[in-house]
Amino acid sequence: MIIDELVSLSNLYGSNEELVLAGGGNTSAKDGDVMYIKGSGTQLATITAEGFVKMNRQALADIFTKEYPTDDDAREAQALADLSAARMPGEESKRPSVETLLHSLFPHTFVLHVHPALVNGLTCAVNGKAEAERMFGDGFIWVESCKPGYTLSKICYDKMKAYMSEHGKAADMLLLQNHGIFIAADTAEKIGDKLADVMSKLNAAVVRWSDFDSGDYDGEKAQKCFDVIYEVYGDDAVITYEPSAEALKFAESPETAQAVMKPFTPDHIVYCKAEPVYGFCNGCIKGAVNKYFEEKGYMPKIIIISGCGFFAVDMTPKGSDTAAILFNDALKVATYAESFGGPLHMTDELSDFITNWEVESYRQKQNA
Repeated sequence: MIIDELVSLSNLYGSNEELVLAGGGNTSAKDGDVMYIKGSGTQLATITAEGFVKMNRQALADIFTKEYPTDDDAREAQALADLSAARMPGEESKRPSVETLLHSLFPHTFVLHVHPALVNGLTCAVNGKAEAERMFGDGFIWVESCKPGYTLSKICYDKMKAYMSEHGKAADMLLLQNHGIFIAADTAEKIGDKLADVMSKLNAAVVRWSDFDSGDYDGEKAQKCFDVIYEVYGDDAVITYEPSAEALKFAESPETAQAVMKPFTPDHIVYCKAEPVYGFCNGCIKGAVNKYFEEKGYMPKIIIISGCGFFAVDMTPKGSDTAAILFNDALKVATYAESFGGPLHMTDELSDFITNWEVESYRQKQNA
């Protein structure tokens, strides 16, 4: 059965930390008039058949012919309502992935969407599109950074129609700037072949790899940082300390830290907040955190300190560990982007939109 193949495909790629972190990524499969899509708040590594939402494909297609308001909030609310209405009977208790519409655009049976650091080293790079064309020719569609949800889906809808008209076949790969990759095929095996080809070409193009071995950090200074963080956040705070060689490299100065001071993808915002704070010493932490809170209304999750690396802070072990994992992912993206013209971050406007977007807030709560 297709749903069984979809579960196997999802578990396979979802359990590979080089491809999927936390609750990221999604998968789908089409069977006649029905599309199965990962439910929001589920994880690919452990998802079962019950974790997928059955969607009416015609109802999804009809969304692209509707007129929606130009106001962001009104447009996304109405599109989300139409997306919810496209659920098959009996699926009303499930929430489909926010990227359901993107999956529906592919005529292929299976679709895999992931955000590997290696791929995002390309999609989050200044020369990403040109380098992608050099490696993949015309075998993909490049999508510039834009607001997620219906806006992104409609842009992809128009681009995929144009690709079909020009090439006489449906596109089977999307590269989304500051986001990730979509791969589509009619069999799970072909999904794997396509992904392997992409990763192989990227591996060959990277000139510097991240070093996550423990670096030469200042242990005494790090301990004082722990003390100050507990003082500022409270004794219940959970701290994950990352003194890797790569973290120390980026933490060396305000200049080297610039590569990771802005977010690369929505996942980095969801799990690490939009920006970290930086300081030369443990004495900087209190003032930097207080200023951050005054400006943004919430505490930072990532604190970068020269000579120490970075500290991920949350009120739960899972939140702290996940923030550290995703920020290490950002370090990888910044490193790989060096091979493709240097890092390209999300715009402040887009970061603000993601920060306040209801759908991403829901996803974070589900994975907390």
